[in-house]
Amino acid sequence: MKKVFKLGCLGFVGLFVIIIIIGMVASKDDSPTTANQSGEAAQTAANTGGEADKKEEAKKEEAAPAEPVMAKIGEELQVGDVVFKVNKTRVTKEIKNGEYFVFKPDAEGSAYYVVNVTITNKGKETIQTDSSFFKLLKDEIEYSPTSLLGADGFFMYDGINPGLSQTGNVAFEIPETLKDFVLNVQTGFWGTEQGQIKLAK
Repeated sequence: MKKVFKLGCLGFVGLFVIIIIIGMVASKDDSPTTANQSGEAAQTAANTGGEADKKEEAKKEEAAPAEPVMAKIGEELQVGDVVFKVNKTRVTKEIKNGEYFVFKPDAEGSAYYVVNVTITNKGKETIQTDSSFFKLLKDEIEYSPTSLLGADGFFMYDGINPGLSQTGNVAFEIPETLKDFVLNVQTGFWGTEQGQIKLAK
């Protein structure tokens, strides 16, 4: 009876040892896999984070307004399908309209800054241009064009057919002591395409 009991105990202990050994072997087999899976998960997370950062940067670049192209007096500047060229500028205290009528600045100490521009239509359709398509910039200050109804040689809702050019003037009322401006040009009423021409000599 005692022998049977001893044999039974030894069998139970042996079975317990075998179970422990099997468990240790299985644990060793699983460890590298688990480590690899953890590493792959971390790498995937890092890649996903990198892609998210790139998408965020791309969105910021799309949202930021593009810097306008800059040209100088006498140089052609293409904005969309329209080419602008400033031929010359002048400052004057009066602009003649016909033989008898003369425009003069309203404000004391002001003068007209007149910009002579050639506009060429490089597109396939007629374009409309007007003095309102131009802005005069001095650092952070912006000057709108002066409306000179009937004045000869000034842009006023003129149509330009494809392949043709038109030369005209745009006038701005400014403090007569200012100089070295930048002319901002655009291709339509909404100003979706813009460029700039440096007027400093």
